[in-house]
Amino acid sequence: MDAASLRRALSQRLQRLPRKFTQARKPDLDKQDVQFASTVGYQLSGRITRPDTEARAPGLVVSPAIHQGRAELERMGGPVTADELASVGYTVLTFDPAGRGDSWGEEDFGGPEHQDDLRRAVEHLARVTGGPVGVLSLSLGLAAAVGALARHPDLPVRWLVDWEGPCDRETITAGGTRMDPAAGHRLDDEDYWHSREAVRHVPKLRCGYVRMQALPDHAQPLELRHAERMMRTVQTGSLPWFQLNDHPRGSVPSRPTWLDGGTLAANLALLRKLAALSAG
Repeated sequence: MDAASLRRALSQRLQRLPRKFTQARKPDLDKQDVQFASTVGYQLSGRITRPDTEARAPGLVVSPAIHQGRAELERMGGPVTADELASVGYTVLTFDPAGRGDSWGEEDFGGPEHQDDLRRAVEHLARVTGGPVGVLSLSLGLAAAVGALARHPDLPVRWLVDWEGPCDRETITAGGTRMDPAAGHRLDDEDYWHSREAVRHVPKLRCGYVRMQALPDHAQPLELRHAERMMRTVQTGSLPWFQLNDHPRGSVPSRPTWLDGGTLAANLALLRKLAALSAG
């Protein structure tokens, strides 16, 4: 058995283990519920989770997946939890975008309203930590994250980690078969889709960018075009650096090494990457 086959076999075995048995003991954590306001005055609800130590932990804002907010990041149904992120050394802000959870407003599916929410979350956490923060986007959380960082390039953000985000109207709707994110709009509605297509705006980022992508993808198993389009387009911008999975920064190979599929594999890859970014 070659090294790649051995790694896949080991990963498949690990998928069967609960995450609590694959991770080291977590440090004590401190949690604080917070509220902050959007630009138009909506109250947004969030939670800060951080290691309960005197050492200052860098900030990390999570841009959640479709229909999700802080509640989903308190349990292990997704690729990562707030507790896990804090356990690798971050002060983590999770929040309910407008129209979700305890936040005011209406659902916006990553559009201008949610981009403003992400912007205000970054500003809030940067004040708490006293320094620039990182952003982690989960799936369709990419639309809000890239939109916010492109519209506001002076935000105090060091880097964006993008976990398998659909990048345009085709991949957001799985070729027009999953129309919930369209909110009743047609695929040819340019006014609606323009702000939500991360691939259009990623060259405008002024922070580092990491794309984390597995095969199979978490939502569309054989879909890799969103990752390929993001990496092809990011090269046309002026970002300080960019990276695909564990390839060298600035490298976009013609035949990438994709991450192993599955929730546990995603969890381990994200925590490893974020721990490395925290260390500098």
